[in-house]
Amino acid sequence: MATGEQAGYSNSVDQAMNQVLLAERVARDAVARCRSEAARILAAAEEDVRRIVERTEGRVSLASRIADRTVDLAVREPRGPEAGPASPGPETDVQDLLERAVDGLVDEILGEEP
Repeated sequence: MATGEQAGYSNSVDQAMNQVLLAERVARDAVARCRSEAARILAAAEEDVRRIVERTEGRVSLASRIADRTVDLAVREPRGPEAGPASPGPETDVQDLLERAVDGLVDEILGEEP
């Protein structure tokens, strides 16, 4: 090879290496940006989940308290003058008491007045 050809070949190799190094740097920067964005998205999703869990726990707790209160009231509340004893027993229809308790629970959850 002549000296001029070697210099041209060397320049081509140098240019190719520079392009490879540049491409690697660009790729590393892109991966770093993607990791950063993924971390941000994950943190936001975790915060959303935390808020959903808190709301759900609050709603379940409220529903449980309402159910307890409704069942308690339904068991104690007479059904009318002919109803007799309010506690479950031979003269009391337990199915009717439970149905009224569930109806009351649904009304309270939906915000309707009993």
